[in-house]
Amino acid sequence: MKRFLLWVALLFLTPLPLSCVQKALPHWVSMIQEITGPVGSEEILKLPEGEKRSFSQLLGELNDPRVIFVGESHDQIEHHRIQVSLLQEFVTQGKEIAIGMEMFEKSSQSILDRWSQGLMAEDEFLKETKWDLTWRTDYHLYRGILEEAKKHRLKLIGLNVQRDLVRKVAEQGIESLAAEDRAQLPEMDLSDQTHRAYVRSVYRDHQEGLAKDFERFYQAQCLWDEGMAEVLSEFLRRPENREKVVFVFAGNGHVIFDFGIPKRFFRRTPLPFKTLLLKEWKDNLGVDPDIRFTSGSQHLGDYLWITQPNPPRIRHPRIGVVLKEAMGGEGLQIERVIPGSQAEKAGLLAGDQLLTVEGRAITKVKDIHDAVAQKGWAKDITFTILREGARRDVTVTLPTIDE
Repeated sequence: MKRFLLWVALLFLTPLPLSCVQKALPHWVSMIQEITGPVGSEEILKLPEGEKRSFSQLLGELNDPRVIFVGESHDQIEHHRIQVSLLQEFVTQGKEIAIGMEMFEKSSQSILDRWSQGLMAEDEFLKETKWDLTWRTDYHLYRGILEEAKKHRLKLIGLNVQRDLVRKVAEQGIESLAAEDRAQLPEMDLSDQTHRAYVRSVYRDHQEGLAKDFERFYQAQCLWDEGMAEVLSEFLRRPENREKVVFVFAGNGHVIFDFGIPKRFFRRTPLPFKTLLLKEWKDNLGVDPDIRFTSGSQHLGDYLWITQPNPPRIRHPRIGVVLKEAMGGEGLQIERVIPGSQAEKAGLLAGDQLLTVEGRAITKVKDIHDAVAQKGWAKDITFTILREGARRDVTVTLPTIDE
């Protein structure tokens, strides 16, 4: 959940300077820098050695762990194709598997169970999980995973923390929570100084959003990770799940360096696990912030898979808003305007209610996505909004393809 990771806040401790964790880059970093496009389909490195692996070799080495954490970039087609391939291979081998997904809150578990049992149509599933408002990423990217779960009756586990609770921590801090909110918090470890330094490096890019204070950002990030680790731990401690292997699909930020879910899961339930990080190939991948954060003693994960980038044609412009259901049920309400976005430049504000796009009524997020995709890059698109009881038209100039 790239967007949730970007909303997060903790106790004022001095972070380690990034130079402390960047001095000695391992030799496999130079191997990444040598990968040129077009990248192959199996650019897999075993870390920290940097030895190349084929997909079949990787499968063989994933036989023993009880949990396999797969870190993704949410909008990457190839990442989800790889996830589906892993599921299919393990099912073919007769493994008893389950799928833990960051994309769903724990509160959605009964819906996920009905889906896996084949008791829901896709439209009903999307409506009940409020996919467009809670996850906000193109459903078709995840469709293959969810279809595999339904086809083979695989247990889906909603890992995520209640978003309202994470938002409260990001905005107010743990110390300001009401007693009933504090009672919902999992056991939390806020003491990892290297993790703190890593999160601070992420925070720099997002401090103008909801999380205006690093300590709250860090608290919320830890809450997010601890909550998912707790759900996973509780699942694997149940007697009926003792033979299951769990694939955890989450954003790279929750898996990388074992900081997020893996270490916090292991603290609760010391079962063997492996981590596989999926990274899109870019010309300057060697200077990727995550890779540059690596040191000789701190590696990204057990495996790093450099993947083919998305084809340019599937990219669509974004206006830069976070949406939620509108009060009164008409249109959608802007929850947050991304700083520096085209929406901000056009004067859209948090609290504005989007009623129509190009004259067509807005009933779901997909209505906006479709209209924006149809318009294309660098074009003007007009919204009718409701602000303080008055309707008005606002024209947003969509970004260029390079922005």
